[in-house]
Amino acid sequence: METASSPSGNPGGGKGIVVAAVALFVVAAAGWTAWQLSREMPERAQQAREKAFDVTTVARPAAAPPSLGTTQDGAPVSLATMRGQLVFVNFWATWCPPCRDEMPSMLQLGREMEARHPGKFRMVAVSVDEGWPEVVNFFSGQLPAGVVWSRDAEQAVTRGYYCQARGTCPDSFKFPETYLVDPSGRLVSYVVGPRNWSDPAAREFLERLLPK
Repeated sequence: METASSPSGNPGGGKGIVVAAVALFVVAAAGWTAWQLSREMPERAQQAREKAFDVTTVARPAAAPPSLGTTQDGAPVSLATMRGQLVFVNFWATWCPPCRDEMPSMLQLGREMEARHPGKFRMVAVSVDEGWPEVVNFFSGQLPAGVVWSRDAEQAVTRGYYCQARGTCPDSFKFPETYLVDPSGRLVSYVVGPRNWSDPAAREFLERLLPK
């Protein structure tokens, strides 16, 4: 009596190939996922830091008001002379405690940005004090270098930036506030209230807006 014999070779060979192929696919998929996450995680972390830093994006970016007040010598400060740079515009006053608190870290940030990105960044500090003596005395008789210092006693410039950023004009202004004008001259974002400008999220956010 004859009995059926198994085919030659490994009887489980076909199944083994399938299992190996599936395993290879799983490993490849896991590797791709890990690679994708490695790319996305730093960006997500940066976005989370920026969100915590609380920067408001202008809904409809448009040309920023061209005037930035006047210097200590009475010369007009024009945004047009800063085209091609990221312009950091801070409105403040010596009688404003939060303004005074954030000033040291803001000036340090300005120095760092100027050193790291020469010719691509400009910081403008617009005081709404009634006169220059208050401003100069606040800095012990000498305005710090590396910043364009201007004054807007009538708050016309202040109003222009407030209204442009929000699309509407508030009844009153609070200080400090900071506005960012991109290299093409558009008002793109703003920060309400004081900040610790030594926070790494501040520099990271600014560097993303710098001209290429």
